[in-house]
Amino acid sequence: MFITYRKYSKYSLWALLACSLSFTSCKKALDFSPEDKLDSSKMYNTLADADAVVLGIYGQVAGLGERYIVLNELRADLMDVTQNANPYLQQVSNHEVAEDNPYADPSAFYKIIFNCNDALKNFKVMERQGKLSNTEFNQRYSDLAMLRAWLYLQLGIHFGNVPYIKNTIESVDEIKSLENYPKTIFDNLVDSLISDTKDLPYQDPYAYPTGSTLVFTTDGASTQKVFISKAHVLGELYLWKGNYYEAAKTYKRLLSAEDNNSNIDYLFNFNRIGWSYFNVSFARAQEGSSLVNSLTAGWRSMFALSNTVREWNSEWNWSIPYHNSFAPGNPFIELFSKSGNYALKPSQKVIDLWNSQTNNAGIPWDPRSKLSYEVAANGDPVITKFTDNSGDLLSLLNKSGRWNINRAAGAHLRFAEAANRDGQGRLAYALANWGLISTFYYGAFTSAGTIAPGNFFELESEITYEGFGTNRTTYAESSPYYFDARDNASIVRGVWYRNSGIRGRATMPRWQFSGIEYGPGTVGGYGSMMTAFDVPKSDLEDKIIEESAYELAFEGERWSDLMRIAKRRNDPAFLADKVYEKLLKANNPKAGAVRSKLMDMKNWFLPFKLR
Repeated sequence: MFITYRKYSKYSLWALLACSLSFTSCKKALDFSPEDKLDSSKMYNTLADADAVVLGIYGQVAGLGERYIVLNELRADLMDVTQNANPYLQQVSNHEVAEDNPYADPSAFYKIIFNCNDALKNFKVMERQGKLSNTEFNQRYSDLAMLRAWLYLQLGIHFGNVPYIKNTIESVDEIKSLENYPKTIFDNLVDSLISDTKDLPYQDPYAYPTGSTLVFTTDGASTQKVFISKAHVLGELYLWKGNYYEAAKTYKRLLSAEDNNSNIDYLFNFNRIGWSYFNVSFARAQEGSSLVNSLTAGWRSMFALSNTVREWNSEWNWSIPYHNSFAPGNPFIELFSKSGNYALKPSQKVIDLWNSQTNNAGIPWDPRSKLSYEVAANGDPVITKFTDNSGDLLSLLNKSGRWNINRAAGAHLRFAEAANRDGQGRLAYALANWGLISTFYYGAFTSAGTIAPGNFFELESEITYEGFGTNRTTYAESSPYYFDARDNASIVRGVWYRNSGIRGRATMPRWQFSGIEYGPGTVGGYGSMMTAFDVPKSDLEDKIIEESAYELAFEGERWSDLMRIAKRRNDPAFLADKVYEKLLKANNPKAGAVRSKLMDMKNWFLPFKLR
């Protein structure tokens, strides 16, 4: 049976995650053998048993890392194959996936889904029997229910219409019979997933609070961010549904997770995209010699720092570790590193996109390019986001590291996408560009109760005079569009006063649109007020999705972004043209044929063949 918490707490996190639940039953600590089915009478008796089940399921999720990145990035336009790529990877990139392609095997998702189903059923039994308190049940049930929703969303994104099953099964053989089950169309799947998750009993942004038996530090690693970020998943579901207000509301819950924290490091920095952490610094010169390109400081370090470091935790919301000694090990070394097989690389398209930009210091490239990949001695471009956290020596013998999945920048950009579609374009612009103060602040505050000339904050034609320094929106505090960015050190500082925006943090200039007007001061500069904002939603949306490419390249967001916008606009060319550009720049002779294929939305999906 599963080991008790007191017994397994002394083992490493990776050992616990390695205790896979793929229809196995752990007989004792780190000693397990496969069986045909789960034995609930042995597995669900204590809180420690429930915790072991949760950790075992996340151990299985760790095995999806390679598949997740390959399907979500290689199918899109920012990642390409090298000459070392095997035929299966080439098929994925060329959108000609055969039924025997292992990356397109939906059973990998369903095996975990059915373990979630079994756990959710038995957690209910444990609560009824008094083996789990109501709080313990709420947390574990909500966690795995949202994880199951994420797994189904991935299935829907890549396979289209899929069987949606919430029942348990008795043996592995039953998975193969899923091909005969009725399939739920993607739009209805999204509806069902929202219905099943929007009212989960535990909605805290962190799956488990400090003090939970599932939150601990061992071998220098913390478990708190191992578990799924519910707001990221539910927010994306609402975006797919087209319920933009609820999407903004859900992402704002995550962005506001530390609003009441008495520790100002957490209060002002966590999920805020501020100037305090991860700044990208330059000298004002045409060369980038003073770019902070380090694994311990600056923007690149967020991919390398330990998950116990406050800076890392200020950005990341979901991340699963890998370790040398336990399966599956870090698959990204083999995929991306020159020490591995170096099968995947940045596409020439994204390299050209980055290089076509000019940052705020006048340097002719987007600095995030040099912090996301590097050029090897022979000139090959090498993606570093997945291997910077693997330790000092990259090799096939070193398989440690992390699969970093969701972070604050992604939540800000998704919030901006939702806000723009909900008529809050100015706010979307602020968060994606140079932040709240830079977009809305004008004039100077004097003292409490005294309003300096021009000292006001404007949002969508509403003006509020503030005696405490400006920059508090006029919406009710319960609104997802309420942001307090007031900055007066002697009187009050709003929790968003350090917000610098996605492009501001990367030292990139603001987007310029003909529908934007500024008041006195340098146009678009700090201290100038945006007096008018009249930018078409589709134009701003294009920029938000483009910014996601610069900021989140290779992290697993791209295919979903392209497909969601193309589907929303009923414009398959939005997706097809971008994939075509990637293949064309790679001199791929199949570029034209792939574009023609992707102009039919039915061809966005992989063959549903269980193996």
